[in-house]
Amino acid sequence: MTHVSADRPAQGYLPREEACMVTTVTIRLDDELRDRIAEAARLHDVTLSRYIRDRLAENMQFEVREGAVREGSDLDVDNPDLSPFERRMLVQAHRLILAAKGDLGEAYYNKDDEVQAIQILESGFVGDYPAEFAGIVTPMSHPECELVWDIFDMFRVIGASARALDGGWQHLGVDERYGTFRGFDGNHPLESRMLGYARYLVKHDRWTEQAAVVLAEGGVSPTEMLPTYRSMLRAFKPLWSQVVRDGTRWHLSEEQIRQVLETVPDERG
Repeated sequence: MTHVSADRPAQGYLPREEACMVTTVTIRLDDELRDRIAEAARLHDVTLSRYIRDRLAENMQFEVREGAVREGSDLDVDNPDLSPFERRMLVQAHRLILAAKGDLGEAYYNKDDEVQAIQILESGFVGDYPAEFAGIVTPMSHPECELVWDIFDMFRVIGASARALDGGWQHLGVDERYGTFRGFDGNHPLESRMLGYARYLVKHDRWTEQAAVVLAEGGVSPTEMLPTYRSMLRAFKPLWSQVVRDGTRWHLSEEQIRQVLETVPDERG
């Protein structure tokens, strides 16, 4: 049996700054449940207490709004938090704009579905309300989005740094694939959402150097890749921060590239 307090971080992660005061509550968990929750918190890159608190709030149907408007504060437009209802309403608003311009595609309109939705809502058939949110999927948190950005940035720097060397990857004597983005596991809950976001980013002209992997090849990895990417990032971030602070060059040295690639598991058996 494990005691978990509200200020205890998930193992291996430092607590993030909290924007508001909270009351500390101690709960008792069996070790297996504690380990499962800790793993979920690690995958979401949040503290153990933060993960538990957010899940409790969701279960109690409270809206967790870190960037919501509070008395005497401004809306944080860079990090807004939208409920499923608000997301649905905004989607409908954008569809109305497209429809008004005659640009709403057939994929976004089905007369029978719309008539059925009207009947459900007018009649108050609560059991069928979820149909209104069929297209509203589990959101990606800001840390999850940032993780995709960090992964793409890392491989952009590694690739440019390798090309800056005389002889490139051959000079390093390392298979280029170990320093290349290899997609996400489509069967993993978190990685599948990250894959969808990666496709969105590349399709909308961000990190276009990943188009061959993400769009042409689908960006699907046969194995879970986050552990590898996280391991590489732990080596890459401090090295790249030092390069930026020095300001004398804008690529990693040969030795720094090797330090990052040494964290990649050797798959040759």
